[in-house]
Amino acid sequence: MKILLVAKPWKGGLAKYIFQSLNDVFPHQVQWLPTYPDNVAEYLRYRHDKSAWLDQLITSINQAEYDVAIFINHLSIFKKLRTDRHNILWMTDAPSIKLGEDDAFERIFISDLGYEQKLLANISEPRYHGELAFGCYPRLHQPAQLIQKPSRDICFIGNKDPLRDNWLKYLINQKTDIQIYGNYFLRTALFWRNPSNFYPGVNNERMKYIYAKYRISINIHAKVVKQGTNMRTFECAAYGIPQVTDYRPGFSDFFDSTAILTSKTPDEMLKQVQYLLVNTNEAAKIAANARQQVLSKHTYYHRILQATQGWLTHAAEYKLQQACISGYPQEASCR
Repeated sequence: MKILLVAKPWKGGLAKYIFQSLNDVFPHQVQWLPTYPDNVAEYLRYRHDKSAWLDQLITSINQAEYDVAIFINHLSIFKKLRTDRHNILWMTDAPSIKLGEDDAFERIFISDLGYEQKLLANISEPRYHGELAFGCYPRLHQPAQLIQKPSRDICFIGNKDPLRDNWLKYLINQKTDIQIYGNYFLRTALFWRNPSNFYPGVNNERMKYIYAKYRISINIHAKVVKQGTNMRTFECAAYGIPQVTDYRPGFSDFFDSTAILTSKTPDEMLKQVQYLLVNTNEAAKIAANARQQVLSKHTYYHRILQATQGWLTHAAEYKLQQACISGYPQEASCR
């Protein structure tokens, strides 16, 4: 199998997780073409002539030999792509696509069903294949093996957002032992009034060590999320930390109430956090249930299998199924 990934090299990690998952199952058979420069030389070319840089990207895609391509998010220039390939388009967060720009994609997925009607108004309905949620990458998202036990109560890892600001402000004002790791908070009065509660953002490789220091993780979705479930929900479940998150419609499609507690108000979140801090055995059960559920149903191996169903060889699909079961790929030829 030859797989092509076309995606922006986000700091958030999604494209990297998909690439690593694909490469685990199909080693040396996966190519990643970035939709934004990933080094200084390419960035200078991009800045000098963006149109020429993007035209070259399209040429590279059209000339590439592959069996299946996965595109994460859309660029208007994709209307220049060949229309005779097995191309998948995965639209995350708020999708942006215009009428007539979907011809190159046999399958189109969305990460947030809250944007479903907006998407359907701009694409051919037979191309739409529903929700493709985020997930976890088990080789990275796993509990840190530290000797010391958690020493602090609550942590939040995520960037500044208007919705998050309100919830975090409430929790800080209630004198909770909460530490916040993220970017752009320096611009807010919330930071300057409570500087001891804030730390800079952390890279994905360090997150498990941060979470291991805390008893509870809170998760607050960004304002852009309507009905979807963000990446952090799945990642925290895999990290094995008890989690309290704000409620989103459709959340129960992924986790039940034995795995993650959900809150509709900041006050409810505070009460749930306090409950878990006191009832440590219950917190441990919740964390264990969440980890079991995320590994059994919500890894990026599962997402790739869902998106590519029927397009892979039987051997390749079997190997991907085995990765879903075990959390990592089995040694076998997928040709």
